[in-house]
Amino acid sequence: MSFADSVSKPKTLSRGLGQLEAATLVVGGIIGTTIFLVTSDVAQIVGSPFLVLLTWLVAGLLAGIAALCFAELSASIPQTGGTYVFLKRAYRSDLVAFSFAWMMCFTYGTGAVAVVAILAATFLMPVLQALNIFSGEHINLVAVTLIATLTALNVSGIRQGGMAQNILTALKVALIFALVLIPLFLADLQPIATLVAPATGGSSSNVLQNIGTALILCLFSYSGAYFVTHVAEEVRDPQKTIPRAIILGFLLVMCLYFILNVTYLVVLPFEQVQSSPRIASDVMAIVLGPTGALVTAFAIFCSAVGVLNAQLLNYPRIIYAVANDGLFFKCIGNIGERSRTPTNAIILIGVLASIYALSGSYSRILTVVAFVSHFFITLAVVAVIVLRIREPDLPRPYKVWGYPGTPILFILVSVVYLGNLLVTKPVGAITGLLIVLAGLPVYWYRKRELART
Repeated sequence: MSFADSVSKPKTLSRGLGQLEAATLVVGGIIGTTIFLVTSDVAQIVGSPFLVLLTWLVAGLLAGIAALCFAELSASIPQTGGTYVFLKRAYRSDLVAFSFAWMMCFTYGTGAVAVVAILAATFLMPVLQALNIFSGEHINLVAVTLIATLTALNVSGIRQGGMAQNILTALKVALIFALVLIPLFLADLQPIATLVAPATGGSSSNVLQNIGTALILCLFSYSGAYFVTHVAEEVRDPQKTIPRAIILGFLLVMCLYFILNVTYLVVLPFEQVQSSPRIASDVMAIVLGPTGALVTAFAIFCSAVGVLNAQLLNYPRIIYAVANDGLFFKCIGNIGERSRTPTNAIILIGVLASIYALSGSYSRILTVVAFVSHFFITLAVVAVIVLRIREPDLPRPYKVWGYPGTPILFILVSVVYLGNLLVTKPVGAITGLLIVLAGLPVYWYRKRELART
């Protein structure tokens, strides 16, 4: 069986996504709840407003380089499964590609869905408490309910998911503009000089290590630019549509993130930035009072729902592609007769994400998934170089800017970042690796079954 045959997918998926849906999948997939929440954690780690902004900027540049690389790969190989297909073609290895898919199914993808669902529930809780509906102890139950609802929506059809994504992304972008403009016009601002204040606590020798630790949170907040690559066969004119959506969408997100963090730092004293559990809500509470905080919390909850929708649009397509290659259970590759969506794959991701959501807090899940997820993203960036050398004649409607310097820069920084994770978060990194290795028996079993047919 030729390579082309091994990665071809049944042509029964519906091309229900256009340029608008592709762009909102990128923007909506990146902007979730973490940008409204984790700046306080970043501030605690790095110790100064300047280092907070620097950390977000470094994370944006790193994630931006990766986004450009995914834009080139998706334009050249617009197939369902995205990164799974890129890895398989670049490394000519079922095992590497399968390991990525297993990681997405059982570690990063489902863990990321759980993280966003928990954060969404966290922002919804103040609203529910104000209405005397739920108390904080029900956060995990609310998170699972959200996952189940959006799983059902995406099972119903790609058009329904795409329309929901358009609405939710428009809402979250409008929210960010409101979070920036209202406080800047109505609040008493901190002096601009505070943005370059020195770090408090710790020694200068720990600055790089602290930034590396804080990057875990920031890089997760930037993840999602590659979402649209996984639904390539459901996008119209994917060679042009997907790269354009990735580039323009990521630039918009990076600008919004930076100005939003500047707003946090000039509206709130830095000590309050470090201690605020819901920093965006606290900023709005200053100018609009308790009602403003509740309204903001609900709007951020809506933003999180947009990310959940984007995740359940794309993560299942990865494991669906693996099943169509015969490397996972055949039933996962089934497509609904009426919905024309990978129904069983979507349900599988929803169930596994619900288990994660019941297991613990978002910070614990992030620690487990950070190492393995960035490792495979780095492999995908390396794939750009590998394919440039091995397949120079491969059609490339878009080529990554600054090649080979930009991918090499990303790879070098990623090596340092991954090394820092091994030193500072060894238990999480090893746990993530063990989950990936747990997929090997399944891989060997499926390869043996394929050899018999």
